[in-house]
Parts: sequence; structure tokens; C-alpha cells
Amino acid sequence: MKRTGKWVVNIILGLVLCFVLLAVLIPSVFSGSLAIVRSSSMEPAMRAGALAVMLPIDPEDVKVGDVIAFDPPWDPDVIVSHRVMAVHRNEQTLFDTKGDATEETDPYYVPAANVHGKVIFSIPYLGYAASYAVRYVRTWQGFVFLVCIPAAIIVGSTIRDVNRSHNVRVKRLASRLERQRRWRKRAFSV
Repeated sequence: MKRTGKWVVNIILGLVLCFVLLAVLIPSVFSGSLAIVRSSSMEPAMRAGALAVMLPIDPEDVKVGDVIAFDPPWDPDVIVSHRVMAVHRNEQTLFDTKGDATEETDPYYVPAANVHGKVIFSIPYLGYAASYAVRYVRTWQGFVFLVCIPAAIIVGSTIRDVNRSHNVRVKRLASRLERQRRWRKRAFSV
């Protein structure tokens, strides 16, 4: 029972550590980014609170039906993810977009220069956890709690297991040598 509890704790700590590392590494490895879905305009494809994974895309490769992330004309600090309903390629490439949960298309065209990337997939509810974790990890207490302590527990547990297995081997070897010594002593004493 003790061993099962240890495995469960190690798995949970490992998952927490992997989540934190993946949240940092995925965007940098694939030149992509993660975003938290804040509205329900794309439901049911992307629910509010989901974590969306976006990869960069050449605006020339955007097709009707793709979900793109872009800066809306009214606020360049906001990122909106909507589905492309039409592509207009004249002197400038423009996209007509629409949220899946809305009836009408957006009242503006999105210029190609405003496109950040294509939303590849989203993970429901993980955005809430990621938002909290990112805010918490940026503090030194959060970094210690979510990264350092789980890593130290996993490393310490592994070292303890290695030492135990080494000690068991040493004890077996000592026992075997002691038996051999006794046999030799008996053989010479007869």
C-alpha cells in the first residue's frame, strides 16, 4: 500500500512538473503560442476557459474554415480567434471572420498583417488552470512550490530507491560471501 501511494504521488508530481515545463516549452519549440479563451463566441469548438494552441501561419495559406487568431481593429492588445468565412485577395489579403456561436459575420475585415496564427486545437478548462498557474509561478513561492519541490521530491525518491536496491545487492553479496566462507571453513575442518 505504501508503494502504491508513492507511485501515485510521483505521478501527480511528474504531471504537474510536465505541465509547467510544456507550457513553457511548447510555444518556443514550435514558434507558436498559447492563449486562454476568454469568451464563448467560438462555442462549441472552443469553450470559454479553454487553452488554445496557435501556430504561426502564412496568410497566403489560410483557407475558409480555418480558425485564426488575430488583432481586431479596435484593440491591438486583444487577440480574437474566429473562423474564416471568406478570403478576399486583391491588393491586400483580407479575411471575413465569424464566431461559431454568433449568427452574423464580424462587422470588419481582418487584414493579413493582423493575423497571429492558426488555432490548431484547444483543451477545455485548462486555460483557467494555466492562468492561475502562470500568475502563481511568476512569484518565487509559486516557482518553488510548482517546480522546485516536485523536482526535488522526484529526484530524492529516485536516489532513495537506487540506494535501497544497491543496499539489497550489497546485503545479498555479503550473505553469499558469508556462506562461501562457512563452506570453506567446514571443508577444511573435516
